[in-house]
Amino acid sequence: MRILVLTPTFLPVVGGAELALFEIYRRLATRHNVHLLTPVLAPILLRDQASGDYEAMVSFPVERYQDRVSFMRVPGHRWSGGAIPPFSLSAVSAVRDAVRRFSPDVLNVHYMMPTGLAGVVADRWWGVPTVITLNGRDVPGPGVPLLWRWWQRALLSLVTDVTYGSQYCLTALYGHGGGRGQVVYNGVPIPPPPGDGSALRQSLGVPAGEPLFFALQRLAREKQVDVVLRAMRRYCDSGHAGTLIIGGKGPEEAKLRALAAELGIEKQVRFVGYIPSERLGSYFLACDAFVFHSTFETFGLVIAQAMSYGRAVVTVRNTAIPEILGEAGLLVETGNWRDFGDAMVRLAGDGALRCRLGESGRLRAAALFNWDHIASQYEEVLCRAAAT
Repeated sequence: MRILVLTPTFLPVVGGAELALFEIYRRLATRHNVHLLTPVLAPILLRDQASGDYEAMVSFPVERYQDRVSFMRVPGHRWSGGAIPPFSLSAVSAVRDAVRRFSPDVLNVHYMMPTGLAGVVADRWWGVPTVITLNGRDVPGPGVPLLWRWWQRALLSLVTDVTYGSQYCLTALYGHGGGRGQVVYNGVPIPPPPGDGSALRQSLGVPAGEPLFFALQRLAREKQVDVVLRAMRRYCDSGHAGTLIIGGKGPEEAKLRALAAELGIEKQVRFVGYIPSERLGSYFLACDAFVFHSTFETFGLVIAQAMSYGRAVVTVRNTAIPEILGEAGLLVETGNWRDFGDAMVRLAGDGALRCRLGESGRLRAAALFNWDHIASQYEEVLCRAAAT
């Protein structure tokens, strides 16, 4: 089967959506002909969050196009409520050219904004069965223009099939009991990649018995990592020793470092920047608990990663996070750093609770989020669409 993939974001930018595409299609590329289309990266993305770590392992052709004509660049999406068509005409043109050269059996479009229109045109005008995958933060949620739901529902009715990265995505778009298509989660490698937690602790100067918390995310405003820092201050005020490791890069890093100093916890907090894939397992194995704050997640890949390592999680109750977490951690309300800090105290002092939550997460990750199984589910959907 010849599979054309269209996505507005891909490696070397590293985030949940980019890693999902990488993991799915490097598996499918072993038995299908895969060709991926994505825009040329903006310099700011290369500076703030890019890494060639995963990109070197991509096993299928990646073609980049110049996204010069896109209504997403027109100002006013927020104040107009999304009335401006949020689509890229450059993406339509890039797909047209790729269809002529590649002759795909099926097109898989990730995200609706700004690439969804290209999927509809390919399906309706050029006869390429199209599956649109909604697993990004363009589905209805905090900060998303209200009328985007109208655009999405209108276009989804015109393509062959739809997948959603979580039940949250489906429900946010159609409400309970509505919509077409199916939920296909993102995933994690099962078993998880190895690592050496003890060696990492030693290299960081963290004693074996001292609680170690690990946070991993892009350091961006929507993540509100400042809540985790304030929670760490509350944790320290409880009289407990401990260290917080913050992995990731992003535009908020300088502000977060300044906040840690202002809170007087710069000695308890380590900013380690981007963590290469071969070292990531050591961080999960070294920590006693994984901590994660965000205002909007359509899946939450790092939570599933922590679960696969059997680590208890402290996180927040919003969007898709509770759905992914299950019974693998403690949930607090978004932005509530006091309760977040108290949950950290609770986990640090209760080894039996950490083990119970961690084991629940490990079993849940193995059952629901195994990349091999996820890739097979995508393959089934794409094959069914291609046969129409």
